[in-house]
Order: sequence, then C-alpha cells, then structure tokens
Amino acid sequence: MITLFLLLVSIFYLVYIMLNKFLSSNQPPLPPGPTPLPYIGSIISMLRNKPTFRWIHRMMDEMNTNILCIRVGKVHVIAVSDPEIALEFLKDTNGIFSSRPDTMSAYLTSDGYLNTALAPMGDHWKKMKKLLFNEILSGARHKWLLNKRSEEYDNIVRFYFVFTLVLAVLAIRVCEIHLGATMGLVNVRIIAQQYSSNMARKLMFGSRYFGKGSPDGGPGAEEVEHADSLSIILAYVYAFCVTDYFPWLRWITDLDGHEKIIRKAISTARKYQDYLIDERIQQWKDGVKTKQDDLLDVFINLKNPRLNIYEIKSQILQI
Repeated sequence: MITLFLLLVSIFYLVYIMLNKFLSSNQPPLPPGPTPLPYIGSIISMLRNKPTFRWIHRMMDEMNTNILCIRVGKVHVIAVSDPEIALEFLKDTNGIFSSRPDTMSAYLTSDGYLNTALAPMGDHWKKMKKLLFNEILSGARHKWLLNKRSEEYDNIVRFYFVFTLVLAVLAIRVCEIHLGATMGLVNVRIIAQQYSSNMARKLMFGSRYFGKGSPDGGPGAEEVEHADSLSIILAYVYAFCVTDYFPWLRWITDLDGHEKIIRKAISTARKYQDYLIDERIQQWKDGVKTKQDDLLDVFINLKNPRLNIYEIKSQILQI
C-alpha cells in the first residue's frame, strides 16, 4: 500500500514538472531569481530571512540584477530597483499593472473592497473614484472646509507653543545647564501624527476629539488609541503575508499572526468611528439635522451614487 502511494506521488510530481516545463517553454522568459521549490516556490526562504524586503535586496545584489522574479506559490513576485524599469510598469504598461492584488489585509480593511484605495479595478472602483474626485476632493469642497482647517492650524501651533514652554520651565527647575539642550526640542513625528489625526476628525466628524481630550489641549486616551490603531493598519496593509500567496489557507490559519493584529486594529478604530456614523445617520432620518457641516454629512446625503452604510463606514476608515 505504501509502495503504491509513493509511486503515485512520484508520477504526480513528474507530470507536474513536465507540464511546467511545457507551459514555460511557450512563454516569454522571466527575470532572474532564486530557484523555486515545487508548488511552494521560495516561501521558506522568505520566511527564514525576515524582514523580507532586505532579503530581496540581498538577492538582487547577489544576482547583480535590477529586476528579480521570486515565485511564491503560483504567484510571480517581481521586484524592481531601477527607476527606468519601474517606469515601464508604472507608466508605459500602467493599464496592466495598475489594479490592486487580492490580499487578506486589504480585504479586511476595506470590508470586502467597498472603498476606493484598496478596491481592484472595476465598476465599483470607478464609481467610488468619481465620487471622491467630484464630491470630496473638489476645489469647492476644499474652500468649504477652510475654516475647519484654519482652526486646526491654530490649535496645533498653540498646543506646541505651550508644550515647549512647559519643557523649558521643567528644565530650569531640574538644572539650568540642561536648558539650552531642552528648549525648542520637538518630536516632529508626534506633531505630524497629532495634527493629521486632529484634522481628519475635524473634517470628517466636525470635532477634534472623540472624548474630552487632555487638559493641556492635546489628544486624550481615545485619540491616541485611535491614531495608534490606524498606524498599525497602515503598517500591515499589503505587508508580506503567507496566506496572500496560498489563498486556500486564508481564514483557516494565521501563520504570520497578521490577521489577528489587523482585526484588532480595525476593531479599535471602528469602536470610535462607527457609533458616530450610526448616530449621525439617525439624526438625518429623524430630521434633527438638516444642514451639512462636515464630510460625514456629505457622504450621508449623496444622491448619485447613493452609498449604503457599509460603504460610508469603509470610505471613512480609508480617509
């Protein structure tokens, strides 16, 4: 029985190799790359050499090439480090390569590709793209939101002016010798994250904070948790994940732990957003709200095309 099983496996393997050679002989040659294993390709090498992008750069250096082909499962991953070759993908043959791949992270983040940024090319993507350009990113909408943007400009300048003064006072109290090294020292990353998060909430929901904020005018615990969850989502969208190349494993196993992390981050972000959206929709239905004040009101009142609640929530998470 065991002998028969081994014989069948050997025959299957030989047929697989011969079929691959026959099919590859009728196709244009692929760029150079590491020799793949049958069926799984180079997945083991990629998992053993993390972070993956450094391993790819090292392989390109070892093979002395600016374009590399790595087979993972049945997918050919093409890595490019030369600007001229990259232009051929992004400009000359843009129509072929412009669509988005189907990945676990993109699917979860977009609620099954309901938004614009992550949706594959098709009728839905065209509809959402037209909506964004005509209703959300238009020049008229930009002018309409000027007052809200100005409020956030003033707020961030005021907050960090007070913040640096507090640092200076603390430095004087601790030791005067540290004053020169402390005054004017600002973490730009925190400023950028706080400003962009505050601005997005102000334009979308009409409010700077989900809660009360901090006493000094900075973000509160709710805003920090929300901003951190969005940063995690951005870090994991389109990150290397085994199940993206072996779709039959998706939703069955979480080999990288990515699914658990991104589900938790999405849940945290939506914990603060979704109840505001539901509440606002109900206000419009009940006639409590009759005037558009922010982008959420615009999304709710779109007529052509009219968005359902799931599309609205997906678009807002994207923005």
